[in-house]
Amino acid sequence: MLTAVDNLFTVSVSAPGKVILHGEHSVVYGKTAIAVSLGLRSSIVIKEVNTPHEPAVHIHLPCVDLQETIPLEPTVKSLFHPKLAPGITGKFSWRLPHKIDHDYHLRRVEEYLHLIKPNFDSLPNNQKNSLRSFLYVFSGIFGSTYLPVKSMDISMGSELTIGAGTGSSASFAVCLAGALIQLLKLKSSSGNFDAYYDQSSQDFTDTEKEIISEWAFNCEKIMHGTPSGIDNATCTFGNLVSFKKGAKPRHLDIRMELRVLLVDSRVSRETRTLVVRVAALRQRNTAAVDHIMEACEHVAHTATQVLEKLSSGKCDPDTEADYQHLSELWDMNHCLLSALGVSHPSLEVIRAAAKSKGLACKLTGAGGGGYAMILIPPSTPRSAIDSLSGQLLQNGFRVTETRLGGPGVSIEM
Repeated sequence: MLTAVDNLFTVSVSAPGKVILHGEHSVVYGKTAIAVSLGLRSSIVIKEVNTPHEPAVHIHLPCVDLQETIPLEPTVKSLFHPKLAPGITGKFSWRLPHKIDHDYHLRRVEEYLHLIKPNFDSLPNNQKNSLRSFLYVFSGIFGSTYLPVKSMDISMGSELTIGAGTGSSASFAVCLAGALIQLLKLKSSSGNFDAYYDQSSQDFTDTEKEIISEWAFNCEKIMHGTPSGIDNATCTFGNLVSFKKGAKPRHLDIRMELRVLLVDSRVSRETRTLVVRVAALRQRNTAAVDHIMEACEHVAHTATQVLEKLSSGKCDPDTEADYQHLSELWDMNHCLLSALGVSHPSLEVIRAAAKSKGLACKLTGAGGGGYAMILIPPSTPRSAIDSLSGQLLQNGFRVTETRLGGPGVSIEM
């Protein structure tokens, strides 16, 4: 959504979550992982407002139970001013987020947050990281321009569960960066109405998506320390993204969607603990575990080839066979991960229920709980899906019917 009333703009942007399709754990050992965008999305609305009081930014993030007001003039003076923030204004462009002095800029943001919120350290981590990320991107983007900033209301909602391996933090960061960049573009062209309406009718270009993804990657560093980059890339570009340790994530031009049941086992897990467990298993059984990792990579490459075939758009009589092939790969992938010790009894209950309906199921992410995904081929009867969903719900699991694949960050019209 893009509107301009009395030179006050409203921008609305959404971005998907993500799941790992193939390559869990093996990616740690240099193998290929494939991530895919999730049909569940986050959305943000930024609305410029007139205020009779001191100019401010009002932030409403119910997903982390955060409602905050940040004074605008002190923010501009502390984080935008060229003499106080030489790493931003005058020596940096919002188009080059990888060039920012990340540690310096984040330190300035931290100092400012402690100044305006003496109780900042007592906030929950997800609230602290949300505020850090907002000020980091807001001052980084607008602080590299001389555009005036106005009071604004910022509201964000999400269909994603936080901390569940579905890319909620990356989806938030992509929405935030995308909305601020779109607002900047509109403010830059506000004196040119032809340019304004041209901007309002278009989605992000590939170049803009690269910039958004890089800003989101910087936010992921704030939230996770050493992210791989696969989450922000998938949430930005959508569809499938390939990743290998030490290389930049690669967007795959495979445009298709898979119907799935996304099943929350409601078992919390600690990714770091599971990674350490696999490393210990490999230390005791190096050759065997290395063979499992090789097999996981083979599954990832083969699944990509099948998805490429399905996305070709041709009316292929072998579509059912292709879905059967995908189902076999999902089964193999799950069993390989189970051999690494990262399944869980609840995940096996979900998998057994799916198998009773002739459907393939695999864990996604670190395992040890978290989510399972059940593939629903086009030929699956509605009655079978409803029956399976009901059975899983009765067993205490959360079930969401959604799709894998689909668009990345988008301007909502």
